[in-house]
Amino acid sequence: MVMRISENMKFNTMIDNMFKTESSYNKLMEKIVSQKEINRPSDDPIGMVKVLDFRKSRASVEQYSRNIDGCESWLTVTESKLSAAGNLLIKAREVAAAQSTETASAETRSIEAEAVQQLIGEMFALANSKYEGRYLFSGTKSEEVPFSSSVRSAPETGAAAAAAGNTFDGTVTSGGAYGGLVNKTYVVKIVAGGVLADATYKVSDDGGKTWGLEKDDLDSGTITLGDGIELTFTGGSAALTTDDIFYVHAFATGYYNGNSEELSVNIGEGTPFAYSVSGEAAFTDKGEGDVDIFGILNQLKTALETNDTDGIASCIDDLKAASDQIIKYNSMCGTRVNRLEIAKNNLADLDLDLTKLISNVEDADIAEIMSKFAMKEIALKASYAAASKIGNLTILGFLR
Repeated sequence: MVMRISENMKFNTMIDNMFKTESSYNKLMEKIVSQKEINRPSDDPIGMVKVLDFRKSRASVEQYSRNIDGCESWLTVTESKLSAAGNLLIKAREVAAAQSTETASAETRSIEAEAVQQLIGEMFALANSKYEGRYLFSGTKSEEVPFSSSVRSAPETGAAAAAAGNTFDGTVTSGGAYGGLVNKTYVVKIVAGGVLADATYKVSDDGGKTWGLEKDDLDSGTITLGDGIELTFTGGSAALTTDDIFYVHAFATGYYNGNSEELSVNIGEGTPFAYSVSGEAAFTDKGEGDVDIFGILNQLKTALETNDTDGIASCIDDLKAASDQIIKYNSMCGTRVNRLEIAKNNLADLDLDLTKLISNVEDADIAEIMSKFAMKEIALKASYAAASKIGNLTILGFLR
């Protein structure tokens, strides 16, 4: 079978080839300008998936690095405040040592009592220090002033509160006498919603960090959280719904209003890092603390005011223990900063490796691209020349 090839078919074939050559030429030019092998997913779908995965990993590394920078700044400020607190305790101990001798008098002790009061005021200022709008020593309750100037002589139970997104519109009240030794935040989370008799719940005594077993004893509307605290629910028009949250703060005796929890962020995949120091541990005798720093300073002031030589002398060892307590947590800050430095260096190495992997897939070999570009330019010029000749093939030209 003989196929006739018309001039029109030749012309269309030439134009198609020319357009294909132009398209390849333009893509090569784009790669030269961008210096990227992949400028759109269609250039290399498999390679683009790899690049996107690598970029996602890099974004995580950058976030972890920012977290580390934030932790370092927080710990640096904390370390500075604790160092200043340690210096105040040294001064208080010097006062106690000097005023516990027979050479001191009621008059000198009265004068030094005022000096100790100034130390107490400065200590409160340090313990209530803020960084970037948050209190350094409040634990996870970083929006609350950690220390009050007056001592809480008996445990207190705060008012019950509900989370903003709750569906339940009834009332919740707290009751009972708190019998705990440290400040706590109790949280109730509804597991299965419904009327009180049908609902089930879980309780956390550490602000929602860990949870107890699921319970279904809400029939009476009152549940026991622990340490003598109770919550009483009164139904409204909307029943309890799954994930409704209710909480209540409980406070032990003393000056501290925060909690014992530490702020933390991830500095790596699945690697949480606690970067704050609880005021309960550093400044009180609750939880991990050994000495109530504000208690011992006020005890020293009272002894000076009353000219109690034995009372002044008894404060010396406690002030030494208080200094050791501050030094312990000051050193802890330094240890944590060292760990952050190691993590930061590891992330920098990982970021460099990911950058190389992205470059291997995405970046263009300019020398190779330029060589292809030059050949494609020659082919394109030849296509133009051939196309121009086809345009001159007319019946008149053939007859000539």
